[in-house]
Amino acid sequence: MTNTVSNSTKKAQVNLIIVGREGKIRVCRMFGAKASNSMLDVPKDLTLRQAVMQTVADEITKASNAFVKKGQPVNIEVYTIGQVAIKYYQMVPYLKGGHFMTDEDIEAISSERDTTEDRCAYDDMAQAIAKVIAAGHGVHLQASGNADLFELIIPEGVEVEEGQLLDFTDGVSPEGIMVRNWRNANRKGAKVIVKGTRNRRAYITKAADPENPYRDLATLLSTINGCWNSLPKPVVDKSNDDTSEEDLYAA
Repeated sequence: MTNTVSNSTKKAQVNLIIVGREGKIRVCRMFGAKASNSMLDVPKDLTLRQAVMQTVADEITKASNAFVKKGQPVNIEVYTIGQVAIKYYQMVPYLKGGHFMTDEDIEAISSERDTTEDRCAYDDMAQAIAKVIAAGHGVHLQASGNADLFELIIPEGVEVEEGQLLDFTDGVSPEGIMVRNWRNANRKGAKVIVKGTRNRRAYITKAADPENPYRDLATLLSTINGCWNSLPKPVVDKSNDDTSEEDLYAA
């Protein structure tokens, strides 16, 4: 199980929350104690996933450019929908080492069901990520539901299992495992959480006590929940549908 590689250079931190539902995309940009919010419409010619990927590309580019002007490196952490995070992880092996993805690379992460528009969305996001990295910044995407977790950076040949306890001293465990975005990790008995089936990834909780998150984490989690709650709710009540029985069973 090998997770993404972390750049250990100390950087400023920008958090982007980019989530969508029912034709709307909510963006929240967080830097220090300040935040900026936007609500966007999903273009009629794009699916939600395509539109979120395009929004990710736009937002990380804007953040990167802002910190280039400051002359300061920045780490951009993006919390987004699961479908987009999964596609990002498929891109990671091709983006390592400062590479830009080629048409052949995009095809390799595409499925037979993907449309031309899907592939264009993949390419737009991949190129934006590569340009951010080339500018000297860091960028990482994850599902918003994993915001309370640290991802583990696991060396080749090392395996971890659900519930395994790890000890970290000065950023590394005896097994050579590191914690992404926690360069000086010091925690004893950190319980491993494994997620995924085909592409398994391992995590530990950011807070030593998951039920008592520290202030910045509590703010992040509350903000993510607020972004989701601001989006239109999916229609789940079918009690007012008026389709006739003939049409229902003819479908």
